[in-house]
Amino acid sequence: MLTIRQPVAVKFILTEETKQNWLAELRRLINATIAELEELEFRGKQWLRDAEKQGESAVEAANQRIEAERAQRVERREQLIAQLSQIQQMDLDTEVPNGTVETTVEVAVGDSWEKVLQGSEIIVKDGLIVEIRQNGAKL
Repeated sequence: MLTIRQPVAVKFILTEETKQNWLAELRRLINATIAELEELEFRGKQWLRDAEKQGESAVEAANQRIEAERAQRVERREQLIAQLSQIQQMDLDTEVPNGTVETTVEVAVGDSWEKVLQGSEIIVKDGLIVEIRQNGAKL
């Protein structure tokens, strides 16, 4: 017999409460990202003023830094907006993948490797584990 580590999928059943909590968190993150963009605009002006004192190459470097940080935040905002839209369109009672945790599994000579590979799932509804599945079957 041998003990191996195996990932366990965690899925949430989308309820109205879960959906509203996720939407509220995404809206909070979107607003925080917008605030970061506004802060970057303010800090960027200061960086450029400081860079102008050091010469053209410093101004160019500051512009590149500002643009890279702006692009990063805009991309994050767009991803969050896409997630928000996706969740808004989801039907209630849908199982939504929400990461993995790890467990140990004992395997022995003669075990079905396919069943081992099927793994396990934990199903959560409103913060409570409502089902555990192993090898595709309820426990």
